[in-house]
Amino acid sequence: MDNSILVSVVIPTYSRNSTLKRAIGSVLNQTYKNFEIIVVDDNPADSEWRASTAAIMAEYTDERVRYVQNEKNMGGGLTRNHGIQEAKGEYIAFLDDDDEYYPERLEKQLKKFLESNNDKLALVYCHAKFINKDGSSNYSDRRNFHGNCLYEAMAENCIAATSQWMVKKSALLDVGCFPDVPCKQDSQTILRLLKAGYEVDVVPEELSLYYNVTHVISGAKERNIRGEEMYRTECRKLYYLLEDWQIMKVEYKFAEQFYRYFFHNKWKDKMKYELDIMKKLDPKAARIFMLKEIYHKIKK
Repeated sequence: MDNSILVSVVIPTYSRNSTLKRAIGSVLNQTYKNFEIIVVDDNPADSEWRASTAAIMAEYTDERVRYVQNEKNMGGGLTRNHGIQEAKGEYIAFLDDDDEYYPERLEKQLKKFLESNNDKLALVYCHAKFINKDGSSNYSDRRNFHGNCLYEAMAENCIAATSQWMVKKSALLDVGCFPDVPCKQDSQTILRLLKAGYEVDVVPEELSLYYNVTHVISGAKERNIRGEEMYRTECRKLYYLLEDWQIMKVEYKFAEQFYRYFFHNKWKDKMKYELDIMKKLDPKAARIFMLKEIYHKIKK
């Protein structure tokens, strides 16, 4: 390992003081020591959250820990961009303020970069374990994608969330960093990287922990759905790079997902629209999907 390489860890924070110290502590506990931590405070300037976050950050005397503040609440994408601008490292890792790294996270991802001869490699992600509110875990993200996997990024909706990333700062700057969208900033940024010809790789180990996971579909609000719709629009702009069968698969996946969103919000007209797309693209799969939906309704 080349220990001279600086890695910047960007932690955006917003109204989660109860878990911020845990997140920072997991970075300070890394086996790879040449890093800086940039905590970007996105709380409103005149809020109690801003004051309490500033008080917490004042406790840190380690010179590797830096604290910066947004002038106003800017949202996840722009807050990460602020962290990117502040970062001095060649590589940037991200960590949400309620998540956590395993100790070897930075070391193993940086090693993957340094051992690669692929000058197009821009992003290395890792697997992640999801922790429920009661402390149990019933899901791990173990997807393994390599190269310029544009189709997979669309079909899977997201290759990996930001708390699983290590990415070259130069590549992020090249594609304009994160977009200012209500959600799916991670998916859209990966899409930007792949569109620009960059590639991804994976360390196939659980190196990140996600806490207090909520079911996105059942908890989907209009803001989140708007972000998902914006992501589908961006994907459709790139269909010219896919095969016809891939486009059909991606469209079906989106329609199935949006049907569930609209069902939980009781938007019947939009439900019908998405179901019609599913029936047109894959009638057999649509029938099976609806039978499963009916079964779950009866079971409840």
